[in-house]
This record gives sequence, structure tokens and C-alpha cells, in this order.
Amino acid sequence: MMPKVSLRLKLSDFINTDIEQEVIKKINNIHKELHTTILLYLWFEGGEINSKDLKEFLMKWEDKLSFKTVVKQGFYINTSEFIWFDIIPINTPSSPYKRFEYQYSDSSKILDGLQEFYNVAKFTTSDKPAKKQKRNDYEY
Repeated sequence: MMPKVSLRLKLSDFINTDIEQEVIKKINNIHKELHTTILLYLWFEGGEINSKDLKEFLMKWEDKLSFKTVVKQGFYINTSEFIWFDIIPINTPSSPYKRFEYQYSDSSKILDGLQEFYNVAKFTTSDKPAKKQKRNDYEY
């Protein structure tokens, strides 16, 4: 099992929308079902979210998120913040500091991206069957 996976989402695409609760619920469900630590990175561009909305969001969800969450301004990823799965809008520049990426054209597709995150995380963290060695030159 993987010790932790990092997931990055653009906060301004779902904060104060109809899908906000669904996004948080889906992340929590993935965390519980996979039994792995999720490090959640939320980002936004300057001017997209005012401080009042950001504070309300953090106060509303801090009790319900049972994993570390980092909120930052700007889409740039530092080398120390390697992202395992990045869910970004289609017009956002890509970063080399990520393992997997899901791009969406409409913010309602964030839930599809979370489902893809679940599928990839489940596949990579699940037990694999042992492979039988095909050849051994040292047996007589």
C-alpha cells in the first residue's frame, strides 16, 4: 500500500458552487476506501477568490477533512511539492512535477477527474499477483 498520494485541485472552480459538497464528499470517500493518506493541494489565481469566501470555506470543511490540506495562490508547483495526481482546467500550463494529470473543460467534470484519481490510485495501491519466473539458467 502507498504511504500517501497527493491530489491537486483548482479551488476557484468549485468553491461556492453546486458541486462543492460533492467534491469534498468524494475526496473523503476515496480517502476512507483506499486506506491511504491523501495530501490535498488546493490552488487559485489571484483575484479569483476573496479572503472572506476562502475563510468561510476553510472553516466549513476543516472538521470534515481528515487529511492535510494546503491552500496556495498560483498554479506553479515547487520541486518539493511533487503532485501525484493533478486535476486542472484544460487551459492551465502543465508542470513536470506531477505523476498523473486529468484536464477538464468544464468545472462539472472535476467529479469525473476525482473518479479517475480513484481508479488510478486503486490500481496502483492494490495487490498484484506474483509473477512466475519464466526461465532460470542456473537450474540443472
